[in-house]
Amino acid sequence: MNKKEFLSSLKKHLHRLGEKDSERFIEYYDEMIEDYQEDGYSEQEAVHQVGQPAIIAEGIMREQGIKTIEVPTIGEKATRLSILILGSPLWGCILATVILLILSVYMVIWCIPLVTGTITLVGLLGGFWSIIGSPFIFQDGLHVVVTQVGVGILLLGVGLLSGLATVYLTKLFTHITVQTTMAFIGMFRKRVVRI
Repeated sequence: MNKKEFLSSLKKHLHRLGEKDSERFIEYYDEMIEDYQEDGYSEQEAVHQVGQPAIIAEGIMREQGIKTIEVPTIGEKATRLSILILGSPLWGCILATVILLILSVYMVIWCIPLVTGTITLVGLLGGFWSIIGSPFIFQDGLHVVVTQVGVGILLLGVGLLSGLATVYLTKLFTHITVQTTMAFIGMFRKRVVRI
């Protein structure tokens, strides 16, 4: 590569810096190549001593705080799409397995508030029914009525405690489910970086 090709390539790689800054760096490397030539190097050897334009430009951009992003070519995109389509039987099954596994974990977790909610409903209904129905069994004796009222109060207490647990667990599992779902969806979102 001769000096003209080197400087042209460097200018092309530095186009994002702007005309003024780009020219400043091009003049610097032009002088550097001339210094090597004054030291006895041929033009090609002097260019070789300076380095590759793409690597030099990348270093300059990094020093200037400009990040470079490589955009895939059409061929790379086509290759990726082909691999994606041809590999779909494999990755599709794995993805379906992961999704079903996550759904089954959600179902198992949500069985806990469902059970406590059922205990709440049974405890409250059973307690009210036991207390309301106790006067109808007076013919069996006072001790049966007192036992029936006691069992009703016990069932109401269990129902209320279970109801509090249901409310707490529902809030907790809702939060966990939302966070886990957002994290799972976040794995598949594209990240856009502004430069």
